Amino acid sequence: MKRSTYVIAGGVLLVLSAAFAGVSLVRGQGTARFWVPDGAQPGVAGGPAIQMDTGLGPLPHSSGAGYSSLDGVRPGGDWPKLPGRLKGPVQPIFYRHDVHAGQYRIPCLYCHNNAANSWTINLPSESTCMGCHIVTSAPDTAGNPNPEIVKLRDYFSKGVAIPWVRINKLPEYAHFPHMRHVAAGLACQTCHGNIQQMPRVFPVRNVGDMGWCTSCHMQRGVTRDCTACHF
Repeated sequence: MKRSTYVIAGGVLLVLSAAFAGVSLVRGQGTARFWVPDGAQPGVAGGPAIQMDTGLGPLPHSSGAGYSSLDGVRPGGDWPKLPGRLKGPVQPIFYRHDVHAGQYRIPCLYCHNNAANSWTINLPSESTCMGCHIVTSAPDTAGNPNPEIVKLRDYFSKGVAIPWVRINKLPEYAHFPHMRHVAAGLACQTCHGNIQQMPRVFPVRNVGDMGWCTSCHMQRGVTRDCTACHF
């Protein structure tokens, strides 16, 4: 079998896995839960945008610089309109979280799966991205593939890792065990903000602020022992 055949087969499995994971999250059975008002149809034209439940209730919609609105956005429809001003560093590929996580509701752990069982979080490999984008190129009305997907395919074909620009960095003397927070049911948006509305990711909190972390622990009644983060 050719390499492309393997990648297509893998892509089909990945898409199916994402679909099942998304259903689990919507039903509140996953670690990061979608919160939808009773009777609402998120993503349907005229309906409310998707909201995320942090465990303390639904996150309010974010608006202003750096955020897209997901109101009326649905899978297969027009992409969310870009805000007047983008925030965050320019990346080698303009990967839009508002399209992938917002419009198409791909769960965070589909791409950042290490967060469920590791201290640190991973960036998805190019082959993960190609699981979908060897099939779909998001062409324009003339049939030309999206230029950002062309870049992705070029990185993949050359076997070169995409040089993403880092967004968050903890001080070297502190540790943040992602797997414990994921296991506790904490939504990624609790620390990273409404990332499903961000066309370009930017930091919304100072992850090095110990006061913010301890306040969160106090609010939830969990340990504030120094050795929980400093060891």
